[in-house]
Amino acid sequence: MRRKLFLGAWLLVAPMGSSFAGGLAADTAEPVAATAATDDMAQMNAVSKAWDRYVEACLKDDPATADLIAPSSLRHYEFLRDVARAGSADQLRRLLLPDRGIVYALRATQKPEALAALDGAGVARLAFGRNWSGAVAPQERQSPPQLSHVTVLPDDVAVGELRPPNGTQFNFGPSFVRVDGRWKVVTESTTPDEAMYLGQFLKQSGQSEAQLMQAVIARFVGTDSAPNLAMLDAAPVDDAALRTRINETWPDYNDAYRTRMRAMERKAIDGDPLAQFAYGTMLYTGQAPTLVKQDKPRGLALLEQASNGGDARAASVLAASLMTDDVPKDGPFPPDRLKRALPHLRRAAESGAPIAMGALGNFHFNGAGGLARDCLQAEEWEARAEDAGWEPARNERVWYLAVCPIPEQRNPARALELAAAMIAAADKQDYAGLDTIAAVYAANGRFTEAVDFQKRAIAALQGDESGVTRRGMKERLKAYQGKLDWTQTYSVYERR
Repeated sequence: MRRKLFLGAWLLVAPMGSSFAGGLAADTAEPVAATAATDDMAQMNAVSKAWDRYVEACLKDDPATADLIAPSSLRHYEFLRDVARAGSADQLRRLLLPDRGIVYALRATQKPEALAALDGAGVARLAFGRNWSGAVAPQERQSPPQLSHVTVLPDDVAVGELRPPNGTQFNFGPSFVRVDGRWKVVTESTTPDEAMYLGQFLKQSGQSEAQLMQAVIARFVGTDSAPNLAMLDAAPVDDAALRTRINETWPDYNDAYRTRMRAMERKAIDGDPLAQFAYGTMLYTGQAPTLVKQDKPRGLALLEQASNGGDARAASVLAASLMTDDVPKDGPFPPDRLKRALPHLRRAAESGAPIAMGALGNFHFNGAGGLARDCLQAEEWEARAEDAGWEPARNERVWYLAVCPIPEQRNPARALELAAAMIAAADKQDYAGLDTIAAVYAANGRFTEAVDFQKRAIAALQGDESGVTRRGMKERLKAYQGKLDWTQTYSVYERR
């Protein structure tokens, strides 16, 4: 890395899916505007009270819980009714596990004509009254689930969080809509979370989906015997038109994540560093294009805000982007980019990011970003990077000590001592490692070994290495053949 620019191999981006939005794809969220803080607080309290009423009713298995849910939720229960009446086995398998359980329970307990007579509210009352849906009763000595925070969006939509952020992710929970001035719970907004939890349980328990579903339905219908799922897979009504309509009205399970992304965007706009990092990274990388449309400039702006607020992960991503994006392939590296990257690089390094430590050492050695050249500082940062597990750091340390152009900071003996492990594994070294060994031998006056290793380094060069690299290595070979050692008097950011 020392003879080439320290570029984007160290762009470490946390995965956004499960960490920040729940893991399912969603459509691109449009920007939101901030609303008045005082109104937000009143609405946040109203949302929290609506959730508390909903939880209290659920824990009583109260059919009236159906009056507390959103119109979209009532339509969702109507959809489940239709699947229970005429859905094929293939359609059942498409359902997320919590919805599939309700459909099985409806088939196991309701005659076809009774199902046909139920509207969405009727299905919801049945589901809440029999504890097929709703908030789960807390374990002993635990409180019912409460909202730790609410984000209110400007179109009568809100998103709750069930726990405070843990420093790496938001714990988003239910969505809400305001209908005729009252906040109501969007029950289907937590269905993907429940399905994810059940999926994790299946992996840990070793059970099959069928075994889990048999246990769930047995509890739902109040029997000790496992139900025959094969029988429940068969639709009570053979209605091709209704099956077609089921496909046409299939729920968008990603809608909850679409709303959560809007909430995260709102948090970022309001200055939340975690949201700025998470949403900014999504915008910048475009790694979840169905969730957030790539917008590099906007993403970088949010990452810079997060980094300036002290977020080391944002600092790492931002520094890497500044060193890689739109950088000319030939000619000097833009000095303004180096200066802009330095504080973020330093923040990432000081937070303990191994590759950022190595990069900061590279800045010190080359005098980049406005720093004075300092080989001792450079070697110290590389030593920290090596201790933290960054494999190339030993090579960098040896190079800095062997070819430092500052006489009082150059230390050939220490370089040779550190290079011993590299020399012992010379057959496994790439061209850069062989080049370093040659420089160390030359710095210690052992020119025969220096020439030998420099020739091996040149032979190990790959065809795609830059002409600058090849020319530099040949210059060093010529010096060693003339019994001259070599120091790096230039900056790699200027000589490309």
